[in-house]
Amino acid sequence: MQITRYTDYALRVLIYLSMSPNRQANITEIADFFNISRNHLVKVVHQLGGKGFIKTTRGKGGGISLQHPPEMISIGEVVRSMETHFNWVECFDPVQQRCQLLPSCGLKHLLACAGNAYLQVLDTATLADMLANTAPLQLAPHDAEISRMPNKDVKNKPTKADTNKTM
Repeated sequence: MQITRYTDYALRVLIYLSMSPNRQANITEIADFFNISRNHLVKVVHQLGGKGFIKTTRGKGGGISLQHPPEMISIGEVVRSMETHFNWVECFDPVQQRCQLLPSCGLKHLLACAGNAYLQVLDTATLADMLANTAPLQLAPHDAEISRMPNKDVKNKPTKADTNKTM
């Protein structure tokens, strides 16, 4: 089971905001922290706001912050909201369904059960749970507040072609 890079970035934004729930962050700060495309992050943040996970404030002193406490935001709900589909294989999509093994193949049912189990496990976790094993570090160079953040893997910034690939 895989999530798209888009959903991965959405989860990273939410976890980042969970680190300091009483302050507003900005997109550039988060993009710089994770070394990811600011332009791509703008789209992710826009959708997170539209789905009610974050609140956005424009203008001087504005930024983004969590709409609800981290304990109230389910990882499963975020993944379901950000992913466009859960077509694990071709036969899940009626438009793309060209497999000659249907309808007698049992793989579709097995993968559907596995996908449901995957999402059920994600439903058991909240953003707060993601903060359990974190290391202290400074979120932004201009901010004196020390918070906690998971150890990150530094990756190269994605190209436009990479933004639609899955993780």
